Amino acid sequence: MGQPSKKKGFTASIKAPLIFSAVLGLVGGAIATFATTGGTDKPLRIDIGLIAFGVFFMVSLVVVAMLQLASKDNPNHLSEGSGINRSSAELHRAAIAKQRQKLREEREAEQRRAQGDSEPTYGQRRPHDQDGAAQ
Repeated sequence: MGQPSKKKGFTASIKAPLIFSAVLGLVGGAIATFATTGGTDKPLRIDIGLIAFGVFFMVSLVVVAMLQLASKDNPNHLSEGSGINRSSAELHRAAIAKQRQKLREEREAEQRRAQGDSEPTYGQRRPHDQDGAAQ
């Protein structure tokens, strides 16, 4: 059999999103710093640049982390077994089969009532013969 693939460590899995977020934060902070300065005569607005860096860094880090979580597949062993680890497809099939069985039993009971009983069901009138008298 083949060797199991080695999983990436915790630091290896977070290094790329941190670097990406830091670069995006630096770009956003630099743009905010230069855009809010208002010309070459005035001093740089470092405070607004740092705030923009923090906002860009945090937002991009959260978005990248959510995208990473969404792209991970569940391990195969989670969909096997019984109890809490049962496959949802099997549960759906069992629920559909139970519902069909219930409908089939209701139809059979209704057919038996229609064939064997001439009494009207609750809320219905008795059928009349041709003379107009109730049977």
